[in-house]
Amino acid sequence: MAYCRTFKSQVSWTKLVSGEIQQRCFHSSPAVFGASKVAMSKLDTKPLPYDILEKRIKIVADRLGKPLSLAEKVLYSHLDDPVNQDIERGVSYLKLRPDRVAMQDATAQMAMLQFISSGLPKVAVPSTIHCDHLIEAQVN
Repeated sequence: MAYCRTFKSQVSWTKLVSGEIQQRCFHSSPAVFGASKVAMSKLDTKPLPYDILEKRIKIVADRLGKPLSLAEKVLYSHLDDPVNQDIERGVSYLKLRPDRVAMQDATAQMAMLQFISSGLPKVAVPSTIHCDHLIEAQVN
């Protein structure tokens, strides 16, 4: 079933498809509401620790005494030690613990070669390589 925001009632899918209702409706599933922890990918089954991230944001917001912007929330939620970390804009070096590392294809090659040569069985932080420079040669 789909729920329409304006009507706040259930509408059958056939009415939506046939165009009888011209409102923006969203499909919802009871299974989605029950899933509190979702893995980031099929290969990385460990879910993100949202409860820990929220606690860190609250600690920093209380320390600074002001509302945080979205960028500040993303940055400060990954602080290693939010209680004792010096937070002075433009001065402090932040000690961060990222959940994931995204690398560009040009620079990721060197990082992957260094990892392979290290002999470690697993990466410390899940990593992804984003290939945005796949340009075909004109000749050969």
